[in-house]
Amino acid sequence: MYEGAVQDLIDELGRLPGVGPKSAQRIAFHILVADEEDVTRLAQAIDKVKATVRFCITCGNVAEAEQCRICSDPRRDPTAVCVVEEPKDVVAIERTREFRGRYHVLGGAISPIEGIGPDDLRITELLSRLADGSVGEVIIATDPNLEGRPRPPTSAASSRQWGCGSAVSRRDSPSEATSNTPTRSPSVALSKEGECCMPEVRRSVPEELDPDLQTLGEETALEALAFLTVVREVAKGAVPDSAVPVITLALSQILVTGSRLGAINDVVPAQRFEPDLGSDEDVEELRLSLAELFTGIDDYAEVIDPLTTTELSRSQLSGDIAEICAALMHGLRHHADGNMTEALWWWQFSYLATWGARAASALRAMQSILGHTRLDADEETVAEAQFDALHR
Repeated sequence: MYEGAVQDLIDELGRLPGVGPKSAQRIAFHILVADEEDVTRLAQAIDKVKATVRFCITCGNVAEAEQCRICSDPRRDPTAVCVVEEPKDVVAIERTREFRGRYHVLGGAISPIEGIGPDDLRITELLSRLADGSVGEVIIATDPNLEGRPRPPTSAASSRQWGCGSAVSRRDSPSEATSNTPTRSPSVALSKEGECCMPEVRRSVPEELDPDLQTLGEETALEALAFLTVVREVAKGAVPDSAVPVITLALSQILVTGSRLGAINDVVPAQRFEPDLGSDEDVEELRLSLAELFTGIDDYAEVIDPLTTTELSRSQLSGDIAEICAALMHGLRHHADGNMTEALWWWQFSYLATWGARAASALRAMQSILGHTRLDADEETVAEAQFDALHR
């Protein structure tokens, strides 16, 4: 702990997203030794942005007037609306210079684990924009993760209710998607008549599923069911004394399954858009049961991306395992619907984008817990063991 003002500054900086304790300390001491003019300029910039910047009353993007420059630009197409999560996504799409419509910024993503629901986002405002029938197409460009996948009321079914076309981009927003993940069209939309109004995808699309892929899909489905069964039984308290080793084994096995998916070429379904399966099963109750089971060991620290940063982030075993379950269950719904290609596409994509990293982090934490449980001993026990060994 540092004295007064220094520690206060470190604490405030540490509350910023993506800034850990070490980064907060480094930034604080940089400010301390920086030129007074630089610090004053930074303080003035913060004051100015808080005093002058607001959110556009139409789309929710950042603006210095009632409307942002895009909504107030008469050259933009008002009949096309691209739905994104954050203002940064607007900037990313604008850099492509391909989209000439307007935007709607939700202000985040639905995340039951973090307590963010539809009422916390600008979904009602979006539906109000669609109500008058002036919007002909809606492009969903949310991030390619579980929270970003479109759900009602921003799904195709809801937009059809308002008389406009809808599209879910397989690539989603370019700010987050990566070139080595299995994707479909990077930017596609449907008009009212359901016709594609973006360039065709220059990529071969398999018309029939290879027998090896069919086998891999069936085996993946079995492994997914096995993982879900184990997690549900553990969450019920079926094996309280063996919960840690059992979950450790289950995570190891599902990671092997994921690695097989990551080792093959991208699975590309024939349909451009993922079929609407409706709402997925809620895993919040499962997460809460796991959190109660893991009381005292649920929280752990992890490196967000070992290739790009050494910054630590806090995570929870219960949340990680619930997220893995949600991803596996979504693929199983496609499998149960008889659409193996869609199931494989989803399992492969979500493994690379989300649940693979979550499973790896959770496994490392579980292995650490298991190691401490089996190997740690108090000093008295160690001394007695040494005495017995010397006097045999």
